[in-house]
Amino acid sequence: MTLVLVAAGTLVAACVQATGGIGFALILTPVLFAVLPAVGAVVVATGLGLLLNALVLFAEHRRPVVEWKEIGPILVAAAPGTVVGLLVLRALPKPVLQVTVGIAVIGFGLMVLRGRLRVPASQGWVRVPLGFTTGVLTTSTGVNGPPVALWLSSRGLRARAVRDSLGAMFLGLGIIATLTLIPVLHDAHLGAWTLIAAVAAVIAGHAIGSRLFARMTPRHFDVLMLSITLATGATSVALGLASL
Repeated sequence: MTLVLVAAGTLVAACVQATGGIGFALILTPVLFAVLPAVGAVVVATGLGLLLNALVLFAEHRRPVVEWKEIGPILVAAAPGTVVGLLVLRALPKPVLQVTVGIAVIGFGLMVLRGRLRVPASQGWVRVPLGFTTGVLTTSTGVNGPPVALWLSSRGLRARAVRDSLGAMFLGLGIIATLTLIPVLHDAHLGAWTLIAAVAAVIAGHAIGSRLFARMTPRHFDVLMLSITLATGATSVALGLASL
């Protein structure tokens, strides 16, 4: 059952992110926290995210459109944040992290629903606390997309630039997080067949999502994204509260 849930969640999450640039961790992390140890959930989300974003950037037979001036400072600030996030991961019990992930996911969904995604685009210094917070979220909960997507969406970038910049950002964060997570890899307790199924699901999800990207309208994707975001967030909170 664990293998089936992880594979199905990974397929849907990879498809959504390959379509719109965000959603992988939002969808997959609550599933992973429900069926794997906390450390294992973050390790799997990080590793699969690395693979997915590498596919988005380098396996679509095109030149990526990445706004390095936006994501470069965020990546630099995220590095120390991943260390803090690792301390949080090791200090808090799994149910608390599940509830935290769920609340973060629901909060992001409600912000989108109410149209309050606004940041001071003219203030470049915001990239520093944004990057640090993103780093903390990366290694503590695995849900790191909303802050970065929020910032990029405020910069007036086109869809492909946002998608590719998010991919480059997540790829960089994944590399930083992987190095940070090395000391706790022995606590992940991951099954080989589960990992193989998840990797296959990422490849399949990217193949589907990359084709949908050129066809799906922004309105349709927003509706799909909000529905999945709110549902997975509520599920994560419920499972965490049930385990307390």
